[in-house]
This record gives sequence, structure tokens and C-alpha cells, in this order.
Amino acid sequence: MSDFKKQIFISIFKIIVVVLLGLFVLAVPSFIMMSFHNLAELLESKPWLGGFINHTAMLVLSIIIILVLSKGKISTYGFKIPKNIQLKRIVLLSLGIGIIGALIQSYFPMKEPASIEKFSFIQIVIFVWIYASICEEVLTRGLIQGYLMSLSKYGFTVFKLRLSVPMIVGALFFALIHIMLLTTGMGGSAVFNIVLFAFILGVVAGYYREKTESLIPAILVHMLFNVGGYCTDLLIELFR
Repeated sequence: MSDFKKQIFISIFKIIVVVLLGLFVLAVPSFIMMSFHNLAELLESKPWLGGFINHTAMLVLSIIIILVLSKGKISTYGFKIPKNIQLKRIVLLSLGIGIIGALIQSYFPMKEPASIEKFSFIQIVIFVWIYASICEEVLTRGLIQGYLMSLSKYGFTVFKLRLSVPMIVGALFFALIHIMLLTTGMGGSAVFNIVLFAFILGVVAGYYREKTESLIPAILVHMLFNVGGYCTDLLIELFR
């Protein structure tokens, strides 16, 4: 086997391994939720609890796997203070993408999941904007993109923006898991828009994760995207 073919094989193998690890991290919380037979009644009174359990399990599993893969050197997976952070650009870009995504989404008839509808504003801020953003970024830009950082030399450039293999794989993984929204009865067009903007969010978060070598900017991108989308949804509802 030539060196080139060997590198391709190793790269594909690493991508398959980390995608399977990511799917494992997503599957375990669902198994935990199904194991508690009396959980449905509790979730009815505390709608935030389901998402909290799900994301906490995701976060813990992701960190455990990262600790094993990095042999304790978690800074190589983005757990470090960022360098060269462009805060103003991150804020404007993330809010802008969230706003545009919400405006386009308003053209597709859809309903929020029943559990989210019961959230108070404070619960949305804590469990959706902050906690969910942290947990999902630790999985996608931490575990998945971090594991593939050795492949960052591979990629291509679009409009002067270099898209590396780790960025693309992390963004695709994050986007494609939203296809599960089809199981909630949401229309195909609405789900497609969500998947598309999840991919765009993933690319932006992945770009800043790679550029700063830290998860903190990626978490900020994710959080501000959600803020922009939510506030735009509220304004649309007010003027309808």
C-alpha cells in the first residue's frame, strides 16, 4: 500500500471511529431516559428535566472519552483559554446567522416541541442558550473535531475561508443529527432549513474552534446563534 493510500485509509478510519463515538454519546442518554419508567410523570411537572438529563449524560460521556483519548491532556481538545479571539466579529456573525435562520424558518409552518413550550424564559436562558450550547459543543467541536485535529492539514478553500476536514465532519455531524426532528412530525422543508443552518453554525463554530484552539468561542457562537433565533421568533410572533 502506498503512503498516500495509507494516509487516506487512516483518515477515513479515524472519521468512522469518532462518528461512532459521537453516536454512542447520543444514544446513551436516550437509553437512560427509557430506563426510568416513572420519569414521564416527573417530566410533566418539570419539563426542563428531560433536556438536563440528556445533555448532562452527553457532557459527562464526552469528557470521559476525551480524557481517555487525550490521556488527560484535555487542552488538546479545546479546554483552554482562547487566543486571538475576535469577540465583536463572533457576536455580530453569530447573531446575524441566527436571525436569518429564524426569518427563513418563519415561512415554514412548525411547532416547538411540547417540552420547550412549557419552559419559562429563565429556563430557556439556562438550559437552552447556555447549558445545551456547552454540552453540544463539547461533543461536536470538542470530542469530534478535537479527535480529528491531525487531519486539519486536509481541506479546501471557499471564498477565502479554509474549511478543514475536522471542521466539516464536526459541522456535518451536528447538522445531520437534527434530521431526527422528522420523527416529531415536523415538515421536511422546516427540518431541511434547520439542518442547513445547523451546518452553517457548525462551520462558524468549528472555524473559531480551530483558529483559537479553544472551545470557548465555539460555545459563544452556538449560544448567540440561539439567542438571535429565539429573539427573532418572538418579534415575528408579536407582529403576526
